[in-house]
Amino acid sequence: MRPIIISLLILLAGLWGGYSLSRVDQELRVIYAEYTLATTDLGHINAKLIRYRTSILRAIEADSQRDFESIASSLPERRAQIEQPIERFIKAANSAAGKRSGTADELRELQAVKTRLADYMAASEQTIGLIQQRWRATSPDEAKRLRDAAEENAAERAGSKFIAVTLELDLLLEVVAKIAGEVRDEADRQLRRMSAIAVGISALLVGLVLFAGNASRHQKG
Repeated sequence: MRPIIISLLILLAGLWGGYSLSRVDQELRVIYAEYTLATTDLGHINAKLIRYRTSILRAIEADSQRDFESIASSLPERRAQIEQPIERFIKAANSAAGKRSGTADELRELQAVKTRLADYMAASEQTIGLIQQRWRATSPDEAKRLRDAAEENAAERAGSKFIAVTLELDLLLEVVAKIAGEVRDEADRQLRRMSAIAVGISALLVGLVLFAGNASRHQKG
């Protein structure tokens, strides 16, 4: 009977250890999939925002309507490259809501980034609209006035909103880094707890095996 009990205990200890390792592995995958990759995407968004703003400024400086239209036609794709990672991150954060702490702060910062980005894009579209009017102007004076208005809008209105987006992105990165640290710490605690329990169970099983062996020898004696 004792060998059967010991065998069952060993089996249960193995199943518990496998489950615990699976949970730790899942937490580490969360850190990598949701936070490491997400942080990389957010870093890329900053670079893409700079390229988008540079394209707006190039559109203002275009020497011909053809050059302007060539630059303007690339803007929708550049905008999508900025917005899509944010939407993916929001979707991932929503799916994780309730499963871990910090999600509410993360979602709040994500929505703030999304709002600031929408404000900047609206201001940039106004700049492009002014340049489109410039190339349809019927007089040099009107064309100059529209170009000056576009430059002013890009520098002041759109410029301030561009800074606001980058600041919100920085805040979001701080929140993401904080949550990633909490998830990592929790995984470390689980691993240490699992290791301590595994050592205790192993010691208990060794004791049972020795006790069973001694009892068997006494019975034979």
